[in-house]
Amino acid sequence: MGLHTSAGGGASEGGANYTDAASPVRATWETGVVDVSVIIVDWHQPELTRRALASVLSQRVDASVEVVLVVNEADDRTVAAYRADHPDVVVVAEPTNAGFAGGVARGIAAATGEVLVLVNNDAVADHGFLDRGLAVLAAGGPRVAAVAATVVLEGRFVPVAPGESRSADDLVAADGLRWRRAETGQTLVNGTGVVLDRSGNGRDRDWLRPLDDAPESAPLFGFSGGAAFLRRGPLAEVGGFDPSLFMYYEDLDLAWRLRLAGHEVRYAPDAVVVHRHAASSGSDSPLVRYQSMRNRLAVVARNGSAGLVARVAGRTAARLARDLLRPRAAQLSPGAWRRLVREAPAVLRHARRLRRSDAADAAARRRVETLLATD
Repeated sequence: MGLHTSAGGGASEGGANYTDAASPVRATWETGVVDVSVIIVDWHQPELTRRALASVLSQRVDASVEVVLVVNEADDRTVAAYRADHPDVVVVAEPTNAGFAGGVARGIAAATGEVLVLVNNDAVADHGFLDRGLAVLAAGGPRVAAVAATVVLEGRFVPVAPGESRSADDLVAADGLRWRRAETGQTLVNGTGVVLDRSGNGRDRDWLRPLDDAPESAPLFGFSGGAAFLRRGPLAEVGGFDPSLFMYYEDLDLAWRLRLAGHEVRYAPDAVVVHRHAASSGSDSPLVRYQSMRNRLAVVARNGSAGLVARVAGRTAARLARDLLRPRAAQLSPGAWRRLVREAPAVLRHARRLRRSDAADAAARRRVETLLATD
């Protein structure tokens, strides 16, 4: 079942809103009407990207809104088509594939808004998404640098019975329960922000929770780059997104640095996007696994306490040993591990250089790590 944009200025699965359809609370800013830039990054997915654009452009909001579209690995025909169909959208043509991190960095550089809103190109903003997220950001005051939105999975899902054959398309919850797409079934949450555990693993909070179930109690650490509201000032203060991360953990890295600088991250439960999960990169592809392993090490080395850095380095080495001894159950292939071993010295040097420039002290690192969840 596809998504459609409602005439009322939002979009949702099957036409149903995931939030109360009453008028949202309006954002109030000390400076009056706030300037907002919504940033979307595309990489060879024009159909999905146009759907995301339509959902954002149809929002009704008491703010001055610009939409910035970054086209990774852009060609002249694609860029011309976007500009012809959406003349009011700022289209940034990136000749290389800069990944999500680099694409967002390009978008921020081209944007003019005081508030930067990130929306995945494979997501659709639901009714009132902008107003509801902006209201939470405004209510938090200057100390709140970022707000995580609610991301709901597109489609319906049913649990896979024990003993039933597995599918590569199944989604696996933290408790091991597998979920499979179906014509009828439950709506599942993709995430309500990001949790960081004591092994340096970042994950979506509330991953695969049925929408009507009680939320999990894990502390909110950061936001997902697929749906977030960010203040430009604090982002500039901590250096923005690190393009070298390319994709995965780039949002966790930024949230960590914001917290180290004394800023807060909040959650807007009623600001909802509907996400076609892994439409851009696959749910558990070799690329996802490699980038997650590499970037976990890089992000912890930049931001973590000495104890956390040592723990993550040790666990990474142990994972390497297990994968080489048990290749059938390996997280990374031998070739991927060889690549990581070759890249690791440069990755860690880069992280140490950035760590020194960030200048967070040991007390700040320990304070932020009180928000880490148990493994």
